[in-house]
Amino acid sequence: MSGIPLGNADFTLIPVSLPPFGQGDRPDEHALRSEVSPHVQFRITGETENGDESEETLALCAEADGYYVDSPAPARHRYELRDCAPEGQLARAAAQAQENGSAPLGPLTVHALDQSGKPVEPIWDVWCLSRTRVLSVRPSFTDPTLVDITVEGTLDPWAAGTNEQPEIPEVPPQFQGFNLYGEDEEPWGQCGQVALIDKEPEPDPIPLRLLGCEPSGRLLAALESGDNQFDLGGVYLCPLDRMGRAIEERWICLHVESWSYSTPGSGQVDLTLDVSCDDFRTAAAREAHELWSTGPPTEPNVWASLSKAGRAAWSTAAQSNLSARRTPDRPQGSTYHLDGRYITDVVGFSLALGEAMNGPGGYFGTSFGTIEYCLGADHAVQRPFTLVWHDHHIARACLGRSPLTHDVSPTFQEILQFFAEQKVEVLLA
Repeated sequence: MSGIPLGNADFTLIPVSLPPFGQGDRPDEHALRSEVSPHVQFRITGETENGDESEETLALCAEADGYYVDSPAPARHRYELRDCAPEGQLARAAAQAQENGSAPLGPLTVHALDQSGKPVEPIWDVWCLSRTRVLSVRPSFTDPTLVDITVEGTLDPWAAGTNEQPEIPEVPPQFQGFNLYGEDEEPWGQCGQVALIDKEPEPDPIPLRLLGCEPSGRLLAALESGDNQFDLGGVYLCPLDRMGRAIEERWICLHVESWSYSTPGSGQVDLTLDVSCDDFRTAAAREAHELWSTGPPTEPNVWASLSKAGRAAWSTAAQSNLSARRTPDRPQGSTYHLDGRYITDVVGFSLALGEAMNGPGGYFGTSFGTIEYCLGADHAVQRPFTLVWHDHHIARACLGRSPLTHDVSPTFQEILQFFAEQKVEVLLA
């Protein structure tokens, strides 16, 4: 398989000499093969082993199969919160479920209590469900003043600060039940037991394959060792534009599940990667990356027609290209113009703000925390300054929380309050 021309990319292709292929059969094509963009190549880079924080190119790959896909939705399991005294949103959702058959609840956190009724310390710390829904409510068998609540949700491994969670909460000896919490640790009452009553099988992952790769460095050494599976640790996986510049950088823990020659006896290889622990992929990123395929944009609002997921992919590309998109330093008291015509969601707000501050394709944070960082960092912006928000009525109508999706995006008024606290004058136009 021949590579796509690499333009003016700053790298050197290293000839390879690999042992004859014999580590197993070539992996079968997956039924859900993604469309491959003819203009996008991929590069794997990693830190060198000499400790000077420099990077080396580990592979240049002609194509990727399974990069622009939506990962299968995680399995949803059913649980019973037994002997439950619900409060807050859990009590409201329970009442709604009794009336309508079910009700959305959002993230649910469970914290075990010790024998004296106090929250225990790790390892029995917290256990989390995401996208939780109340399915039914009935009186408790043991106490008529309590209820048993059936909920459905997805185990949320990252909410607890780990990449794994048990199917049911772990408990210490002689524990006295659980405290229940919602978003921002809102108290939702207590229950005596959490029981798993129905378990869905986990979906099969969609493999990510990098095709026509020219390996070098420690990746080449790992291939020459003869192992069919191996880990390379943390690396950057980057789709490239037509000039060989990174559209975005994804930090992943590179585990090669299998590999084969692209053509028997050739120096190019096809790599099948395991990304199950840090799966970042979305189908919507394809359209955003195509818009970046000729380089950073030169006109504003190119992202306007993208979906919310596509806008998020654009935001990642803008952040990855931050150093190339900064505008010259401007003095205190400068005026910036925020184009509000396409601020229909919070991602659109961050993209429009990035372009107002740093030009087309610019980045200036994605949340209050990262915007505050940009205001204080070397981003060519000096406070105080004035931000003229054009067509602000669109954001006023579109931004804010959604009780049906549990979207906790800031409201228009909260954004204005944040800017005021940051000594940014906002003029509504």
